[in-house]
Amino acid sequence: MLKFKTVKLLGISLLSAFATQAVAGQESNTDWVDFSDPTAIYSRAGLGAGTEGVDLYAAFGGYLGGQFKHQLTVEAKHDLDYYNVNYFAFNTSNDTGFSLDTTWGDVHDKASIGAVKKLTLENKSIKIYPSMNLGMMWGDSIDTTTYIEVDAAVRYSVNRAFWFGVTPSYTYAMKGIDIKELNATVDVGYQLAKEIAVSAHFNNDEEVWADFTFAF
Repeated sequence: MLKFKTVKLLGISLLSAFATQAVAGQESNTDWVDFSDPTAIYSRAGLGAGTEGVDLYAAFGGYLGGQFKHQLTVEAKHDLDYYNVNYFAFNTSNDTGFSLDTTWGDVHDKASIGAVKKLTLENKSIKIYPSMNLGMMWGDSIDTTTYIEVDAAVRYSVNRAFWFGVTPSYTYAMKGIDIKELNATVDVGYQLAKEIAVSAHFNNDEEVWADFTFAF
């Protein structure tokens, strides 16, 4: 499997570069995609690379009708070791979303349904995205397991281009194998143009990766 062990230095390098560039002014443009927002609906394609290999992903998003938007995302993860196929619908009138997430070809397959809420704090620079998912995982080597996953992504926008955040999550298995896991991912991103962004990520399993994303 193709590995990128030196990517552990990439997060620090990107953060330094982002912080330097973030102080520069940007032209006013109200149609910029908000890459920091995990509930934002738009079409995109991207490439990621890190300690676990190369990722490829694409998403197709648009209006479903009325105040609803929706998005279908397909990801090939870790040198094509496994695949995610996810569907997300978002109600723009109350900032609430509903998801169907699936993983295929990993150590075990899994599927979950969930809900997420977008909360904007008073200063509008900080946003929180609490979510809850009810899922099931199965495979030849494990008992069929039902679980609940709760997380709360937090994003802070330094300005329109530069952002960072953290996503703590807790997974608890109600039936099947014993799972009680607390995890966290740290994220930082910089928007190079209204439709182009780069981001870096690090989690408590010491996995590091970076993404280049183009929206269309």
